[in-house]
Amino acid sequence: MSTHPAYDGLWQGQALDKIVAAHPSSVPTMWLQGLWDQEDIYGAVHSWEALKAKGMASTNHLAMGPWYHSQINGRGDALGPLKWSGDTAAYFRREVLVPFFDTYLRDRKPAQPTPHVILYNPAEDRWDRFADWPGAGPDALTPMYLQPGSGLAHSRPVAGGDSYVSDPAKPVPFEQLPVRMGDHASWSTWLVQDQRFVSTRPDVLSYQTPPLQTPVRVQGAPFADIFLSTTGSDTDVVVKIIDVYPESNADAPELAGYQLPVSLAIFRGRYRQSFEHPTAIPSGVIQEYKFGLPTLNYTFKPGHRMMVQVQSSLFPLYDRNPQTYVPNIFFAKPGDYRSATVTIEHGTHGASAVLLPIVPSSTAIGP
Repeated sequence: MSTHPAYDGLWQGQALDKIVAAHPSSVPTMWLQGLWDQEDIYGAVHSWEALKAKGMASTNHLAMGPWYHSQINGRGDALGPLKWSGDTAAYFRREVLVPFFDTYLRDRKPAQPTPHVILYNPAEDRWDRFADWPGAGPDALTPMYLQPGSGLAHSRPVAGGDSYVSDPAKPVPFEQLPVRMGDHASWSTWLVQDQRFVSTRPDVLSYQTPPLQTPVRVQGAPFADIFLSTTGSDTDVVVKIIDVYPESNADAPELAGYQLPVSLAIFRGRYRQSFEHPTAIPSGVIQEYKFGLPTLNYTFKPGHRMMVQVQSSLFPLYDRNPQTYVPNIFFAKPGDYRSATVTIEHGTHGASAVLLPIVPSSTAIGP
């Protein structure tokens, strides 16, 4: 790892989505993944998409439940503070997985054919079946712009910027302190942890809509499209899409005001032009950082708010960026770790936004 810190030929040759696309199989396959999979939120859906692009969608099935990593094998009636109306894992095993095995291993035709795509909608507490995925194509992404004054809206701002100081000596933690990476309960649920624990930090910027008047359905993979400058020569960009619950929640008082992350990712700035060939960031020059976020099948309900948070560290889940460009961060010296001022742009020099695959109504074909 220390001799191959970038995504060079060594790592490219081991990418499963590229391997299965180069050697597509006609063997019926079920790709399983959790919507809040803290260990692999990338592999299954991207491998399925790679095979779909090769015309293999008819023999490949995609399933994503409201689970942490491998929760499909246990109880699935809750994830952290989120409670479902039934055991989603048991339902999936009984109603989807066993009939899939019966079809292809026992030659028994079930009452209902295996859905090509089945994803849970956590906000609506239901399984959705799709003939295809996603409902919104890559050209149908809707920008939600980060606004001066901490707003989030469809309108493109004309000018402005927000700044914060990112200090490697005081990184933003990925979970509430104290970090307990050896604790299964903490580790398996950190992706659904209430983000209010960092929302008041001066090095975390939060942008949110007013309370929604109508539901907003998102089906597919969002993108972050952030324009920023830094006084350093390297930086990390963390973007979170968050569902902010109403301050008064009669159905679940423990979730009143809760800031639930539904999709988040981190991007190392040195790879903004190439994952294989990193380059230093020019100090004080606005650069674009555009990267994909994990797949969503989610409905932001009326009365809730949509929020985007931006920060520069997610420690110690991800190593600290020195914010001084060095050829290999594994060998960065203490003096390389320096504070930097990061400025998020809002207007003519770059309109920072998240791009959402919003659909006008659910494209699911049945519960």
